[in-house]
Amino acid sequence: MNWTVTRTDKQCVDIDFDCSQKKIVSALLLADEHADNAHSDLALIRKHHAEAVALGAPILKFGDTFCAMEGKWDRRASESALRPEMRGGNYLDKLVSFHTGLYLPYAKNIAVLSDGNHETSILRHHQTDLLERLTQNLRTFGGPCEHMPFTGFVRFKFDLGNRHRDSRTLHYHHGYGGGGEITRGLIDNSRTRGQYSADIYISGHIHRRNSDENIMIGVNGRGHVVQQPQLFLRAGTYKREEMGGSGYHTERGRSARPIGGWWLDFEVSRDRNNTFVDVNYRSAK
Repeated sequence: MNWTVTRTDKQCVDIDFDCSQKKIVSALLLADEHADNAHSDLALIRKHHAEAVALGAPILKFGDTFCAMEGKWDRRASESALRPEMRGGNYLDKLVSFHTGLYLPYAKNIAVLSDGNHETSILRHHQTDLLERLTQNLRTFGGPCEHMPFTGFVRFKFDLGNRHRDSRTLHYHHGYGGGGEITRGLIDNSRTRGQYSADIYISGHIHRRNSDENIMIGVNGRGHVVQQPQLFLRAGTYKREEMGGSGYHTERGRSARPIGGWWLDFEVSRDRNNTFVDVNYRSAK
């Protein structure tokens, strides 16, 4: 692969791409896989991970990789949502084993695992860190994975050689709120832009899937007025909420939710004086 992952801060990692041979590089952004839920689409999860491996692309997961709602203590638990692999007395251990087996074939491409509310809830109530345990298992088999907190930054850095370099900063937050039927989480973009400085923003949590673009006017290092694009992405889920015709989601009048995440494609070029990075995005669904 032509990239490496480096932890630079508790809330930041760098992903460095060597673009001397390959001028278009990609990253897969996911959230809310809820893979251990019986209604999650494991075939699609595997398909998207395999596509990342084929491209040599890093995979970044922004929360709720685990569902972890089917323990006997959880009032939301549903027999229909419990996979057969999860049955038995050591539910939390089985969760870690299940996810390790699922993601092990893609371990060398999984760059970031960040916390979501489902993982932090288990840590808070049961004093075991599911994501940290999964991260260590993937690293044991050669994965570069970094376990990140609920919110933070990723710097994508591009090296064309001969000191031609550029970067783009992504801010992530797993997400919050309910994602109303009218706003569908889009109003959060204005809040995020006022709190964090980045080129790309992504969140999940509400099981919506949308994109929004914005342009800021600023001044570059040479004193030239330039347009600075901002990209806002909301990743969908891999849990098919409508399945079964009953349950927590259906009983609250909520509809089916969009499935999948996003690909970021970075096209890197240069002239005598400058390096240029065009950021494009496309659906992973």
